[in-house]
Amino acid sequence: MKNLITGLLILTVFCFAECKKNKPDSNGLPAATQEGKNTLGFLLNGQLWKPQGFRGTGNLSNDFDPNFNQGGFNIVAYNFVPAISEQFIIGIKDSLNSITAPANFSLTNSSLLGIAYANSNCSFFSNEASTSVSGNLILTNLDRTNRIICGTFTATLNKTGCAEIKITDGRFDMKF
Repeated sequence: MKNLITGLLILTVFCFAECKKNKPDSNGLPAATQEGKNTLGFLLNGQLWKPQGFRGTGNLSNDFDPNFNQGGFNIVAYNFVPAISEQFIIGIKDSLNSITAPANFSLTNSSLLGIAYANSNCSFFSNEASTSVSGNLILTNLDRTNRIICGTFTATLNKTGCAEIKITDGRFDMKF
């Protein structure tokens, strides 16, 4: 009987225990890990945005090219589910080979950091004069040996004729 009670207690503990290591935030964002877990998420105007859906290719991809502009990196993600068609791109356009983490990048129309967001109504590209951009990206981990790049970001995008886009609590943890 004692073994039965002990067994039930152990089973109860395991059933109600939670692993906090990779648990999403209360707002549904992926955990802010730095292990190459291939995650990305942010709040878009206060609403959760994560890659989802399928349109023939993976909904989250990245590219690290040490030979392009002294080292470049970008992440491409899309949200393609019924009634939603959105794409998000963020990247460092130059000089990544000479940067060590942590590093802070300001987002302007002419900065090393580039960002784009497009939906069925509007497209915002930081390299276009018609898009007003502000924000930053903090590169929190750049591990060239284990091929991991991680960071956090925020952005505000404006364009005449389009609703303002506010990106907050952005985070990524990518293997390249």
